[in-house]
Amino acid sequence: MIRLAPQQLNDNENRILAELQHQINNKITFTEKVQKAHALWKSKESSQQKKAGFRVITDTLHSMCVSEGICNYCEQNEAADIEHIFPKSYFPEFTFEWENYILACKQCNTGHKLDKAFVLDNNDELVELQRQSAPSHNRIAFINIRTEDPDQFMILNPKTYEFSLLPGLSRQDTNKATSTLEILELNTRDTLIAARKSAARHYYETMDRLVKILQAKSIDALKDLLTPYDERFDLTRPLEEIQNNIKEDTKRYISRCQHPSVWRTIKIVEYRTVPKWTGLFNEIPEALNW
Repeated sequence: MIRLAPQQLNDNENRILAELQHQINNKITFTEKVQKAHALWKSKESSQQKKAGFRVITDTLHSMCVSEGICNYCEQNEAADIEHIFPKSYFPEFTFEWENYILACKQCNTGHKLDKAFVLDNNDELVELQRQSAPSHNRIAFINIRTEDPDQFMILNPKTYEFSLLPGLSRQDTNKATSTLEILELNTRDTLIAARKSAARHYYETMDRLVKILQAKSIDALKDLLTPYDERFDLTRPLEEIQNNIKEDTKRYISRCQHPSVWRTIKIVEYRTVPKWTGLFNEIPEALNW
């Protein structure tokens, strides 16, 4: 998981959200608020103005994804759903709150997360919420990647490809991170863990090939390293110019790859602990900022 870069909405979209949320807040009981939240969410595109507004909201969320159009939870599947980080079934007061939205894939949103939620009690212990019942406490035990940095709670372990909690966390933060991982099942999906391993291998092969390209002493030597998909580069240009173009292209490519948390761990952990990665980053130190 990676914290999303903040973005603001325009006044028009903020006004649409505020007007819809106001209708929920005007209800008296928790049940009435939840019912109104679900009804308004279902009809959120009922007018041309609201439809256009939510198109802008969706496009803005798409531009904020951890990788191009990729689910912000599993970092693998297409991000197609507007996800309420704090479920509207328990927290109707956040139904139309901009910072409660991210894009997620259908598998994460409806297959894993659903309406599962926990809060922290006065002893920082987890309390699972039950449908049709108001939360007994107001401290939500889930990392909001719009406003919180998962790096303060956990890191992807390059040995297991599971997220490991950082040492020294408070009970509150430990339970918050544990709840997040449990709800999303980020450490228990075998296919997801296998995909992270494949992503690590792909990142290494990509960077290893780039280093060899940058070390090429001639156009002919460079050609031997290119794939059929690299033909778009103008090989009539000077060697150094071609190499720089390929480096910039690789930087863009990595920014769009699946499983950016794997790349983040490579830069934070494996750069310092794995000699082969150390060697690659020593050749291209600026890649530590990619």
